[in-house]
Amino acid sequence: MKARFTVLVSILFCAVSFAQSFYSDFEDGTLQGWTNNDNSTTLLTVEGISSNLFLQKECDGSNSPVGEMTIINSSEWIGNYFYEAVGEEYLINIDQIYMKNDNNFDLHLRYGFTGANGYMVVTTNPILIPALSDWDIYQQSYNMDYLGFYNLTVINDTTGIPYDEIHANVTELFEDVVEFKIFHNEEISFDGKFLTGTIQIEEIFAYLLLSDENQNLSKTKLYPNPVNNIVQLRLPYESNGTINFYNVLGEKVLSKEFSSSTTPIDISELKSGIYLAKIQTENQSTVKKIVKL
Repeated sequence: MKARFTVLVSILFCAVSFAQSFYSDFEDGTLQGWTNNDNSTTLLTVEGISSNLFLQKECDGSNSPVGEMTIINSSEWIGNYFYEAVGEEYLINIDQIYMKNDNNFDLHLRYGFTGANGYMVVTTNPILIPALSDWDIYQQSYNMDYLGFYNLTVINDTTGIPYDEIHANVTELFEDVVEFKIFHNEEISFDGKFLTGTIQIEEIFAYLLLSDENQNLSKTKLYPNPVNNIVQLRLPYESNGTINFYNVLGEKVLSKEFSSSTTPIDISELKSGIYLAKIQTENQSTVKKIVKL
C-alpha cells in the first residue's frame, strides 16, 4: 500500500502538484492521536512489523467506550476542511482507507465529524467491508454545496430550522472540525455498535490539489461531482483539447477529446472511485478531482 501511495504523489502535472495532508500511517509506532470515544487508549495498539504497521482496536463487547466499535481523533484530523486550489474552494474528503476485517460479520464503516459549533454530520452511506476479508483499499466521498449535502446526514435536530441556517451551520462545522471519528454501524447514527470484534486500519489519507501561479484554467468546471456516468466539462472559453483520467495509482484509464467550451464526457466505463482529470488545451492544462459513483 505504501508503494501505491508513493506512485501517486510522485506524479507531477505541469500546472498542478499533489500534497498529502490529514494522513495516518502508524509507521512511527504510535497511535497518531487516535483514541476511544472517551479519549482513553485501552485496547488500542499498533501492530504489525517493519513498514506494515497498523492500528488495531479490540472491542470487548461491553457497554463502554472499549466495547464500542469507534475510534476518534481530536488532535490530528481537526481544523478547517475547506481549502483553496486553482481558484476554487474544495472540501477535504477522506479519500481512501486501507484496512481489513478479521471479524465474522461485515463492517459498515462510517465517518463522523463534530464542529466547534456543536453540529455533527455522518456519512449517509457506509463503506461495506466484507467479513473475514484481507487488506484492501476502500473509498468514500461526500460533499456539500449551495444546493445541498451529498452523502452527509446532519445528526442534530433541525426541525423547524430554515435550510439556509442548517447549511450555514454545517459550513461552520467543516471550517472548524474538533473531532473526526470512524465507526461501525449499519444504521445512520453518530455512535458505533457495542460488539466483540476488531478494527484494523493501516492507512487513512486525503488528497489535496495545490495551485500553481501559472495556472490559467482555474475556472474550468467538472459537474456534477460526484457523478454517475456523464460529467459535464465546462471551460471558460472555446477550445479544443483532451481530458485524461488517472486512477489513484497514477495510471491513465480514460482519454476523451473535446472541441467546445461545454462538452458532456461519458465516463460510464470507469469503475467507482476517485480519479484525477487532466484537462489539456493547446498551451494550458489543469487538474480536477472527480468521484465516480
